[in-house]
Amino acid sequence: MASLRLLSTDFDGTLIGPSGEGCPEALAQILVEHHRQGGLWAVNTGRGLEHILEGLEDFSAPVIPDYLLVNERAIYRREGELWESHEEWNRTCRKRHDELNGLAGGFFGWVKEMADASDHTITIVYEDELPAGLITSDENMMEEVVLRVAEAARDVPGFAFQRNSIYMRFCHRDYHKGSSLRELCRMENLSPEEVFAVGDHFNDTSMLDGTHAGMTACPANAIEAVKETVRRAGGYLSEASWAHGVAEALRYYERRTSGRESTCA
Repeated sequence: MASLRLLSTDFDGTLIGPSGEGCPEALAQILVEHHRQGGLWAVNTGRGLEHILEGLEDFSAPVIPDYLLVNERAIYRREGELWESHEEWNRTCRKRHDELNGLAGGFFGWVKEMADASDHTITIVYEDELPAGLITSDENMMEEVVLRVAEAARDVPGFAFQRNSIYMRFCHRDYHKGSSLRELCRMENLSPEEVFAVGDHFNDTSMLDGTHAGMTACPANAIEAVKETVRRAGGYLSEASWAHGVAEALRYYERRTSGRESTCA
């Protein structure tokens, strides 16, 4: 895949499924060849740094990612066995989120009242003693919470949220998987045409709309909103699920870039 320089992959629901299966041989071969040709791999995830490192150990891919984009915003580059913070970006990101937290006091009070009244169907996740997001008892409850949060926070400047299944993360609207991928491409001097992105859920759509990655895909288990985003971007919808679907999509783009296939799925 000579024209493909960067893989940006979600982790949960994209590389791994409910069974926690490790890296399949088909994807392992692609990662090894991509690395041999000098390609880069970034895992773009909602997990924190320690949590994704644990997940990658269990996934047991034959190649270690070059970058980890964690909490849907912060960027870390691998330096040997260490992970180095892209401090200029991460510091600015923290500053903008701190500013947002300073404007959201009333909203956070409302969040606590909503959770307290939910009979344990809504749980607040805290970071540094401030609400960082929510977990709901099921996806139907999350659908309701999405509507309520969007209404309650509409007057908080810069406020947004990212959703994945029953998890919601509060964030600044300018910082998400797409903007972090854009910054990584700036760092590595990459054009969208050289980037592949794959994901399965709502919080992946910002890197799958064709803006930052010219080659987009989703596994068969992706939610319909993601499939529609990939369709609109002219991307590939795999027939296989999870990591097997990622391998299928990469083989598709390998054939297309080598001239053996000329149409998108």
